[in-house]
Amino acid sequence: MKRMFRRRIRQVPGLNTTSTADISFMLLIFFLVASSMDVDKGIARQLPPADTKPEQKEAEVDRQDLLLLTITADNRLLADGEPLSPGQAGGRIERFIEERGAAHLIQVDADPAAAYDVYFQLQNTLAIAYRHWRDAMSRRKFGRGYGRLTPVERDRIRELCPQRISETYHAAAKGGPQ
Repeated sequence: MKRMFRRRIRQVPGLNTTSTADISFMLLIFFLVASSMDVDKGIARQLPPADTKPEQKEAEVDRQDLLLLTITADNRLLADGEPLSPGQAGGRIERFIEERGAAHLIQVDADPAAAYDVYFQLQNTLAIAYRHWRDAMSRRKFGRGYGRLTPVERDRIRELCPQRISETYHAAAKGGPQ
């Protein structure tokens, strides 16, 4: 007996994945761009550990060993009350550190209304001055630059050339323009 009805072979229609691929590609681009926008800016500093019981010791500092750097509300830089241009600051700080050695102390007093850019420029200038001082000391002691020293030698140079910076904190004031 022959069948009367022929059985049809049905084909499953293919899915159009073009739009899915486009959306996936756009999401990939979005996340690549968004993840590369996370750029940390700031000043790299090692903060002291939080102390549950703050202990403040007052230390007497000889006035000759203190360099007071002041940033005024109108963004002027003063060194011991005398006006100082940003270009002169590096040389003045380096000379002060080298003359006083490990006994020096630099006090930074920034007015809360001062612009952050001036403060960051001063911090960069301080970092460069300390880097030059440590590099010169490592060349005298070990005959090579600070960047080429072993970790033990670097620790020794950090002991000989401590970074001694004190900042004045204005508790009641708000930050300045950015």
